[in-house]
Amino acid sequence: MNNDLESEVIKVTLEGTETFEHKFSDTRPIEGSYDIRKQAQHFQISEMQWATYRYQAKEGFKGRETVEIVLTGSPGDGNFTDYQKWVFEIDVK
Repeated sequence: MNNDLESEVIKVTLEGTETFEHKFSDTRPIEGSYDIRKQAQHFQISEMQWATYRYQAKEGFKGRETVEIVLTGSPGDGNFTDYQKWVFEIDVK
């Protein structure tokens, strides 16, 4: 894990249980993956599906969620490195 990895912050505002999707890529890394490093706390859905992150707030939740997703990969030698990091700041109204 690389804690010095620069983060791209993505701010999102949702109404109630509106569903949010963020597509990182059309492909999934062969040697690596997109991983949720910090999970939301108040969700019905908060998951990675291939290279797309999906979020839906728990019924009745209003407030801010923070989710961190990291892209890890390997050049084929089994030594995985963090390449990119995204921080989603999700405000649910």
